[in-house]
Amino acid sequence: MSTPAVVFVCGRNSVRSPMAEALWRARFGTDASVRSCGIEPASVADGFMIAVMREAGADLSDFEPCGLDGIVPGPGTRIICLAPEADSAASELAASHGARVEHWHFADPAEIEGGREARLDAYRAIRDALKARINLQTV
Repeated sequence: MSTPAVVFVCGRNSVRSPMAEALWRARFGTDASVRSCGIEPASVADGFMIAVMREAGADLSDFEPCGLDGIVPGPGTRIICLAPEADSAASELAASHGARVEHWHFADPAEIEGGREARLDAYRAIRDALKARINLQTV
């Protein structure tokens, strides 16, 4: 059974969507057809994201955020919005390519204030929530 194409979209492609992409690959294998992107991509990946994903066994130290440019979903592709700000652009992309949109909104842990441990805990919580949601998926 092959894994359907999946595109995870969030605001900056520096926290939630790269986490989801890596977790999807961990669940469905390295050959899974999965990408992540952001509406307004950050210039670099978030360091806290890299740290908590390393704890989960995924090395994202070389991850480079990207935008929707160059993403051409095929018919049946699942475009999964992880942030409300991605909904409109993802819906437009899906409509023009016969893809379908799903909304899995998760809070942005980068907005949490506090010390290092409090911030890491927020990132871990989002990582774990994404993993739980992905583990419910079947292909």
